[in-house]
Amino acid sequence: MKKFACRYAIVRFLPYPETQEFANVGIVLACPETGYFGFKVEKHRRYGRVSGFFKRLDMAVFGAAMVGFEKELARIAALVADECLRGDGLRAAFEALVHPREAIVRFGSPRALLTEEPEQAVGDLFAYYVEHDFATPDHHERVMMKRVRALLNGLKLDRPFREMDIGDPNYAHAKFPLVQRDEERVLKAIKPFFLAQDEANKILTHGGAWVDRIMRLRKRQLLPEAVLFAVEGPAPTEGARFEAYDEICRDLRGYDVEVVPAGQEQQIATFAAA
Repeated sequence: MKKFACRYAIVRFLPYPETQEFANVGIVLACPETGYFGFKVEKHRRYGRVSGFFKRLDMAVFGAAMVGFEKELARIAALVADECLRGDGLRAAFEALVHPREAIVRFGSPRALLTEEPEQAVGDLFAYYVEHDFATPDHHERVMMKRVRALLNGLKLDRPFREMDIGDPNYAHAKFPLVQRDEERVLKAIKPFFLAQDEANKILTHGGAWVDRIMRLRKRQLLPEAVLFAVEGPAPTEGARFEAYDEICRDLRGYDVEVVPAGQEQQIATFAAA
């Protein structure tokens, strides 16, 4: 199939110009050859990801900004369709739209893309840059694990932490990324644990699988007494997501697991060095 040359830009929400911090909240794309102009923006009702990034921001500001911005993009899309803009006309309209501006919602630098399906490309770009579909729980936990491992390496412990499978290899067992042992037994286990998925049910599913593993290992006395989960979760304002996160943390504590926020490095270091 033929590939079409397109131009796209990432929509950014930047509430504090002084710090230049922003969140990606949408995609706009134009295909001059076909006359296609499309966009997709974060729905103003989905506050979770943005509120987690800008914790002190009144989310009514975000909601109002996105409602107004989406209406403006819809107006431009209708104008493009009504005037049948193509070629240089659509290219000029797109460049005028994404021109740098001082606003709470603005665009990143325009980029080029070759694609067979411009309309599908909008969704694909949105999934990548806004929803971070590449950032799976496993990805997050690998990043967290690297931070915790660097922290432990800095302690220069006599008995280092290493990845190890704990339990009975023929029955109940689980792989922990950070395990400390001596010549005879496992002493401690640490697991970085991501519980900030975008839906409460996903948090319960991912967390519940580990609660079940811990329960079975504890029941058979296959775990060391000292087990710590360094957890990243949603903000307390996140309603059902936070309730699911809190439930998993309480379940883990019920099986004598120490649960601490992943950012509390001093608590993790104290646990490891004790």
